[in-house]
Amino acid sequence: MPEKLPALRPMNGDDKDTREAIAIIGLSFKFPQEATSAQYFWEMLMQGRTASTETPKSRMHTGAFRLSGGRQFDKVNTTSFIIIFRDDIAAFDAPFFSISREEAETMDPQQRALLETTYRAFENCKTFQASIKTSLIPSSWPTDGEVSGSKTSVFVGNFTDDYKMMYCKDPEQPFQYGATGCLMSVLSSRLSWFFNLTGQSLSLDSACSSSLTAVDIACQNLLGKESDMSIVGASNLIFSPDMMLLLSSFNVLSPQGRSFVFDERANGYTRGEGHAVLILKRFSDALNDGDCIRAVIRSSGSNQDGHTPNGMAQPSRKAQESLIRHTYEKAGLTLSRTMFVEAHGTGTRLGDAVEVNAIGNSFKSSRGEVVP
Repeated sequence: MPEKLPALRPMNGDDKDTREAIAIIGLSFKFPQEATSAQYFWEMLMQGRTASTETPKSRMHTGAFRLSGGRQFDKVNTTSFIIIFRDDIAAFDAPFFSISREEAETMDPQQRALLETTYRAFENCKTFQASIKTSLIPSSWPTDGEVSGSKTSVFVGNFTDDYKMMYCKDPEQPFQYGATGCLMSVLSSRLSWFFNLTGQSLSLDSACSSSLTAVDIACQNLLGKESDMSIVGASNLIFSPDMMLLLSSFNVLSPQGRSFVFDERANGYTRGEGHAVLILKRFSDALNDGDCIRAVIRSSGSNQDGHTPNGMAQPSRKAQESLIRHTYEKAGLTLSRTMFVEAHGTGTRLGDAVEVNAIGNSFKSSRGEVVP
């Protein structure tokens, strides 16, 4: 790490750096096909490898949900392809986190994964280690870090609650720790409690945008001086066909298990599993504290489509264009120097068309023939 990082520069002479940026100082993630490091994940993307696989019956038997007769379920295509972990998703080192076997067995594996991923994200931060100070920690835990008792906020995005639905259907499950083990609200609360963090703690569900919405809220929280550091996490595991049935009936899942984004073959997306955690700080604080800055968030924003004419799920091109322009404007950035845009990419005909036109309309006026 260099002794002193260079000052954050505007993108060109027309830019006006009107607000502080946010620094990503730590990260950790786990995605299918052993993508557990930034280097491996990057190589996987560059090589265009697919992680899609047929759903193993050991996880769920989707064929068992094809009913006969004249019922509506006959029309539901329970896709047989998902992007899942190959290893045991129930595996968890409970003693390391001073959690009893009885409590660990009731914990949603998404909670377990977020604990592990958050700890690794703290390890990824070069200037401090994760530390907690409670009577529960083993003697091997470090106690000289700057996490325990800090004004650190936690925001976790999550879309599904498969484990809770399955747990509540089984009357033989022990319920002593059921509420703290299964409720979505505890995804963030578990991290705040375990690491002894006193900032705002919130679990949120905004469907496909949950994790990025969590990033946006964390950025606003830091810029508003509500916290000094923020943990942003997201986790998704697939246990049950219930959500598959709902999404398939909505015609958003690809029967081929491939997401043909911006392609004439587009017919939906494939559900996938993964865990990810980012550690954020205000850019000035990260510089002063000597943190290793992994990336910089110059601006963030979110909005809503409002009333769309063809149903609540129809995306709005105007709303997307408005959000792009507003997010750039409030950071004092111009659109002309942007070389790359990472799209949502629903892989649906309607969603793709709306998004690509929103991006094109937003950036085309600031680009010329050299960079179309």
